Amino acid sequence: MNMELNIILTVAVFLIVALVMAIVVLQLRIYGYKRKIYFIRRDRERCNELLCTAKDGYFCFVYPDQKVKDPQKNIIEKCSRKLAVLLGLKSGTASSFAEVVNLFGKEDAILLKKYVNLLQQEGLAFEDVLSLKNGHRFFAVYGNRVQSNDNNLYCDIVWFRDISAQTEYLDILKQEQQNLQAKFMQLENMIDGIDSPLWLRDEQLNLLAINKKYAEYAGKKDKDEVLRENIELNNNKGEAVALLLAQSVQKSKKKQKKSFNIVIDGNVHNYDVYENPYFIGDELDKIGTVGYLVDNTELKKAKRNFKINQNNHLEILGVLGTAFAIFDEKTNLYFSNASFRNLWGLDSEFLEKTPTYMQFIETIRQHKLLPSIPDFKAFKDEELSVFGGLWKIREDLLHLPDGRTIHRFRMPHPNGVIFAYEDVSDRLATMRRLNDLTSMQQGILDNLSDAVIILGANQRLKFYNRAYLKLWGLDYDKVEDEPKLEAIISMQKLFFSNVDDWPTFKQIMLDNILAGHKFTLLRDDNMQINVSPQIFYDGSIMLTYTTK
Repeated sequence: MNMELNIILTVAVFLIVALVMAIVVLQLRIYGYKRKIYFIRRDRERCNELLCTAKDGYFCFVYPDQKVKDPQKNIIEKCSRKLAVLLGLKSGTASSFAEVVNLFGKEDAILLKKYVNLLQQEGLAFEDVLSLKNGHRFFAVYGNRVQSNDNNLYCDIVWFRDISAQTEYLDILKQEQQNLQAKFMQLENMIDGIDSPLWLRDEQLNLLAINKKYAEYAGKKDKDEVLRENIELNNNKGEAVALLLAQSVQKSKKKQKKSFNIVIDGNVHNYDVYENPYFIGDELDKIGTVGYLVDNTELKKAKRNFKINQNNHLEILGVLGTAFAIFDEKTNLYFSNASFRNLWGLDSEFLEKTPTYMQFIETIRQHKLLPSIPDFKAFKDEELSVFGGLWKIREDLLHLPDGRTIHRFRMPHPNGVIFAYEDVSDRLATMRRLNDLTSMQQGILDNLSDAVIILGANQRLKFYNRAYLKLWGLDYDKVEDEPKLEAIISMQKLFFSNVDDWPTFKQIMLDNILAGHKFTLLRDDNMQINVSPQIFYDGSIMLTYTTK
């Protein structure tokens, strides 16, 4: 009995110990599981927080274990906080994918659904740029599948990145690029429009850019072909004149020029080639050049023709009776004719020394051929002012001490100033005599009691007396512009208001005057006037009006 009791106690103790040990082991296992669960949760929270800190928002399609018969029916949708904020979703992280799609434009929404369907059905990743309905916000959307190494499907995730600012910046850059391209085309068109070869060289003096005219001179239609082959423009001896000049410019760092001839279409053309240095970037030791050609062919022809015409012009001036002299820009005598020498009494030896204009003035002053000048210094300054400051013809009269009057002209000339001198003493004396005669004639007319007018051969009024003005009540300003005969008769209309047909009456008067027939007029004031026309041999007419 005791033995059985001992056995029972022993078994009970053993069972209790085993139970305690089992409980301890179970507790240790539970602790281990809890620990694992803790770290799993911690890692999951870390992953979630890590995803939440990403710059992009995401929408995740979480699949159940693949052991499920149809995992597509049990997909769990999950919206990130970042995406809810980016899109302004009202339901926040509880938003459905349909709510996300509804925010995009119609075409982009269809495209997004298509992308997601392909991702879920076939696991095809995608990437695109889509815009919201307002068209002002753009998102880079890209999706991919997440699965384990043993191909266990975890989820499909679609990422959304707001690239509105970048898109706007890209639009600005595109616009700037278009503007730059437009400006580049404008510059290229401007350079191609220059009717002269133009080119740019790099530091090795190879051609970097040319215009169309350069390609034309190089015998090519394509500018790129000229640049690829680095074709130089050569003179008629086959020498690359521009390249040789560029080498010299690169050494001297100064602009240089050289003339050479090119045969174009069988004709020789003369050109000036210019090469100008420029620094490449900020490095002063790297120098390229800009070159261009200037066609001097027509200019040289013009210069030759000008020289020929000038010589012919001087030959003509040399034989004219008017005195001519040309003083150049340095006031040295360039040309004079025989009339100039004779007018001023100069000897040939003096003229052959090409004296200055002031030496000429001093010489004729010594010969007492200058007018009386109180301030000779001021006179010389005024005379010299025409050199370099004469833009139009100046003329004046020089009254010489010997009684002669010289009409002087000073005119600009390609070589300086041309002086022309004409002795008008006899002409002035004739004009004085004519004026005296005219004054005498006017005096005679004014002393006549009858009204008298004299018309020239052109039927314009030349002379009248005071009696005529008084007879017809006219002022001097009515007749000072030499009116024609018809206008003179029209001034008399006020005295014939009783005439019914004035045009016919006026024509009758005209016909009688031009035929030299006398006739009588009866005015409104009952004054009877006898009109006596007299026609002279030169066609001039004198009309005498006698009152009764």
